[in-house]
Amino acid sequence: MTDHPVSPRAPRDLDAAAIGRHLGRLSTAYPEFRFGHEAFGRKGARWVAERRDRKASGLRIAITDDLLELHAALQKDKQRRHAG
Repeated sequence: MTDHPVSPRAPRDLDAAAIGRHLGRLSTAYPEFRFGHEAFGRKGARWVAERRDRKASGLRIAITDDLLELHAALQKDKQRRHAG
């Protein structure tokens, strides 16, 4: 994942309620992952996705400040796993 400049969807622009809604949607769409919104030093808050079953193949962890980038990575992983 890359370190992008702050965009309208960057975590620091969201209030606690919006972050909670996003985390709920992510959990529903990708139940095989645990999600968080965590501080990463001076870089600020980041979206974190961590696969629940660490022995499963595919993406294990993703960290980004871009919510759309996270969705794209998780969707790509889901498509790869279901194609095989």
